[in-house]
Amino acid sequence: MKLKITRNRRRAINEPSFYQLLQIDAHGLWAKVRTTTEPRKKTRLIFAMSVRSILLVSFAIVFIGGLSAVFDPENSGLAVAGFCILLGIKHVPYGYRAADSVIALGLVLAAMVCGGLAAQSWPPVPCLMVNLLLIALILVLVADDPRMGNAGIYVFGYLFVSQTPVEGTALASRCVLALLLWLACGAVLLHKHHGKFQDVRLHDMLAKFNASSAKGLWRIRLSAGVAVALLIGELAGLPRGVWVGYACMSVLLPFGEAGASLPMRGLQRIGGVVVGSLLYAGFSLAVPPGSRILFGPIAGICMGFSTKYMVNNALNCFGALLLAESIYGVAGSVTLRIVDNMIGVLFAICCTVLFSLLERHVSPGEAPATNSTKPLTHI
Repeated sequence: MKLKITRNRRRAINEPSFYQLLQIDAHGLWAKVRTTTEPRKKTRLIFAMSVRSILLVSFAIVFIGGLSAVFDPENSGLAVAGFCILLGIKHVPYGYRAADSVIALGLVLAAMVCGGLAAQSWPPVPCLMVNLLLIALILVLVADDPRMGNAGIYVFGYLFVSQTPVEGTALASRCVLALLLWLACGAVLLHKHHGKFQDVRLHDMLAKFNASSAKGLWRIRLSAGVAVALLIGELAGLPRGVWVGYACMSVLLPFGEAGASLPMRGLQRIGGVVVGSLLYAGFSLAVPPGSRILFGPIAGICMGFSTKYMVNNALNCFGALLLAESIYGVAGSVTLRIVDNMIGVLFAICCTVLFSLLERHVSPGEAPATNSTKPLTHI
């Protein structure tokens, strides 16, 4: 009996706590499910995945809804960006001293606000240069290791904020909200990463930037591609032209992949958007308008179980189309979603082909042979 108790204690010690399981993403939890043979442990892991997904969606509703109510619904984009940064910054540091990273975080949030000011009052071509420079700055500040995937969080946030410009009291509220998010996310950054990279300073990161390296070319390709995609959407007069930028960013985001894999990623993006948009249209026929507000939270919970890029893109359509439906209707929103994404994906593939000519001049040792990135998906 004593031996059996001892074994049970050892087993309990080796097993992660339920709280620790909640800190693991869907990729990690599914990996544990696949390697576990005990039914009890599988059930526990799947239950943890379910609770984690519900908690994340609930927290998103409270966080984003609360900040949007206080700081003007027009600033919900900045609230969404802050939510994404808050979740990501717990796990992925910037690669240099935490105190300097807090300064960089402030610059990133300021860039988001400034991008909106430029979009509000400047012509398309000057806006192209502003977007290119600010996105490139963000990538230099936060994406020292592109394979961690956190670059997508910040570029997504920049697009969401800069392409929903505001003025007057809403602009003042945006500045106050940006300051509040800087304090909150900065506190989390200091708490989680204090003591790391003590010998690396922000100016060291800026000094070592090399435009001809694999990382430098990736930053230039991503920032230039997204900036030009936004310009294409605006010059073409596309409603929801920011969707072109999202699609382009999503395809260009991975670092170190073989050139042939990016067109496949583009096909997965389009496939997910087409499937998700058609599903939204189908469900809208059966669900009354007043109940469709549940589409977003339900899709968010489902994403907590998904590890597939195409599936995530399909689920993302529900939130995006829910917002657009009030302006363009179901049919118009679905058409725009598909067309804008096709344009963004096609441009991203063309951009990849052009930049591959530059990447051939990079020495083989500078580019990793494999890509371990698990990029986040975006609207």
